[in-house]
Amino acid sequence: MITIPTGDFTGILADVVPFAAPDDDMPDINCVRLEWDGYRLHALATDRYRIGVSTWEKGDSDGEDVQDDLFTDWGSGDDPWAMSIALDEAKELVKVFKLGPKEHHTPVTVDYDAGRWHAKVVRARETGHSAITVVTPDTRAEFPDVRALMTKNDRLESVMSLGFSAKMLADFAKVRPRGPLELKFTGAEGLTHVTIGERFVGAIQPVRFGKDGAE
Repeated sequence: MITIPTGDFTGILADVVPFAAPDDDMPDINCVRLEWDGYRLHALATDRYRIGVSTWEKGDSDGEDVQDDLFTDWGSGDDPWAMSIALDEAKELVKVFKLGPKEHHTPVTVDYDAGRWHAKVVRARETGHSAITVVTPDTRAEFPDVRALMTKNDRLESVMSLGFSAKMLADFAKVRPRGPLELKFTGAEGLTHVTIGERFVGAIQPVRFGKDGAE
């Protein structure tokens, strides 16, 4: 069982939802991937043209001067696990569990049951904001290794100019502003890497123009 502040749980999901493929005819990427690596909780999404990876780390919540959180044991001792959840279900989780800024540190738990192959997301009644949802994996999805794809394209290369879809690029502005937005160019045809602070990494494919100027 993982204990995480409500604002961080809904935050990492909301950060990457815009980068998931909206078409349910593409089940491998019409989803959000949740991964617990033993210390960090990651949310990942891609639509083939963009990648978004948002991360929460146990230390992000330590040292908060909030009386109610003095005895909250953030994180867990869970072994690593991963599951893909349908995009609509990820959106519903954000809707059900989202709270205002003053309730950011209200604890929510994610209890992954490998035997039953589902995760139960719970916010206790005593918090004053109770909620419970059982999340089932999207069995259609075989989520791609987006980190390997980014690593493959992780090289600096100077470019004269690049074109991007303004609509697709604008979605990076929806990510929580936890630091400066930085772009790293990997060539005229390679993925442009996007980092926002220390907890979000992503990428976007530059637009390729035809001879008639169309994308």
